[in-house]
Amino acid sequence: MPTQTHDASRAAPSAPAIDQLVKRVHTLYTLPAVAAQVIQLTANPKVDTQALKECIQTDPALTFKILRVVNSSLFGMSHQVSDLNQALALLGVKPLKLLVLGFSLPEALFRDVAAEQLNWYWTTTLNRAVAARAISEEIFGISGDEAFLAGLLQDIGVLVLLGQLQLPYAEFLSQVIHQQADLRHLELEALGFSHQELTGALLEHWRLPAQLVKAITEPRLARTLAKDKSSHAALSRILHLADLTSELVGHNRLDVLPDLVETGELYGQLDHDRLLGLVAVLQPQVQALADVLALQLPAGQSYDEVIQAAHVQLSVVAESVAEPLSRLPAATDSAEQLLGDTAALRSAVDDFLQQAAAPPAPEHVDVDSSAPEDVATVGQDESLAGEDSAESFLRRLTFLVGDCRSKRQAVSVVLLGCRSDTSTSATEDQSGVDRLLDAMCHRDDVADKVVRSVGPGRRSLILPGFDKQQAVYYTQTLIEKMQSLLDCFREQDRDIILHAGVASVILPAKNFPPQDLLTAAQRCLKAAQKSATHSVKSLEVC
Repeated sequence: MPTQTHDASRAAPSAPAIDQLVKRVHTLYTLPAVAAQVIQLTANPKVDTQALKECIQTDPALTFKILRVVNSSLFGMSHQVSDLNQALALLGVKPLKLLVLGFSLPEALFRDVAAEQLNWYWTTTLNRAVAARAISEEIFGISGDEAFLAGLLQDIGVLVLLGQLQLPYAEFLSQVIHQQADLRHLELEALGFSHQELTGALLEHWRLPAQLVKAITEPRLARTLAKDKSSHAALSRILHLADLTSELVGHNRLDVLPDLVETGELYGQLDHDRLLGLVAVLQPQVQALADVLALQLPAGQSYDEVIQAAHVQLSVVAESVAEPLSRLPAATDSAEQLLGDTAALRSAVDDFLQQAAAPPAPEHVDVDSSAPEDVATVGQDESLAGEDSAESFLRRLTFLVGDCRSKRQAVSVVLLGCRSDTSTSATEDQSGVDRLLDAMCHRDDVADKVVRSVGPGRRSLILPGFDKQQAVYYTQTLIEKMQSLLDCFREQDRDIILHAGVASVILPAKNFPPQDLLTAAQRCLKAAQKSATHSVKSLEVC
């Protein structure tokens, strides 16, 4: 549950991990220029409003988002706001600044997120942001702008972990989502730090207000926060209530209602009636914010229905026990089992730290003393770590197919093979051939491709974002580059011939089986192998 404590001794390994992640994040996820300039302009107590407006206007898409959100039910303006001057006059500098920062997340943060994780992220984030703003204004009686921004930014660490740790964290997060477990608690147990701590480190680097960063990273311990007198305590309490509200109405987690009511009473008298009033305004405002950001949220029950169902379940439990706020049955009892399955995640973090600490590897290594000097073996692709088995490769393919579906992109699989056209077996010097194949396949022509050895003289590649035409062109180019590098074998009266099978799907359907791509690529490779010359055969899978 969100109020759970954790063993402080487990947090010790978190510092180097977070430091290394943030060092890499600094270069990968830089704030857009407009947002960085807004921070600089608003650092001065006497803000130049004209300069601020001119800065924002350089980004038409951002200006459009701001005007849409100002005219939405989130702000409840009495008349239409038609330009940035009006928005600035009605909102004031600080709310406008906060909206700019909230809508200016680096696009790279969302590139490696599959559909399931992205849907979960936005459902959680929008519900939390809108709830934080309403709780701040309706229950705590203070401006909700900072709470709104904190709600939008709190889970950025999830996207960073998905981008850096890739499949191990994606699978971990999927299990957490399906089992409706406490993500923060499980991260602390499995990694020694939570994604919110990582978020805090990144926001600190972006020079966002210290009060906001502290509120986001503060452990959600209700009785401790209730007594906290620090400057960020109120925002921490608001975010805690918003977290619980988002879990309840955004993800239909009925078991958090007792915590929400109990915590609400500790923090600010959030009773039954005020909770119903809060929920009544959430759904239209969350949808309005989703429209501003051009997001399609998953369909679900109405928030009122979720609250009614939760109260019915709570009443049933209360009738059978003495304590009125006895805990509802947990949505899952498998948290301990999930922790037992996090070895791959911990290994991914260890690998990440070792890679970050190790000196850079030489870019070029000679494949063979008789091979040309420009033959290079590049270190194994990061996404390949631990991906030696067919099962692991298929899991990776499944993840990337889902990712391409969410981005409405094509995806292709290439099977590349070689054989000798002489009586001498091509496996006689297979080591040199395999190293040559690896040298070519691991070149950085495609940044996010995945490569796997599927036996002597054969490699499989996943090309996210490539349709059939692009994948065939890429494969033909790869083969052409390799032809000149095979002269060393021809001098030995051995002619190595390359064949490839390419299978593509333009836009994977929701129920598309990734195995179909592998099967189709295998069929195409067999057809290509009938040719006596280098050849590529391709097929588009429906």
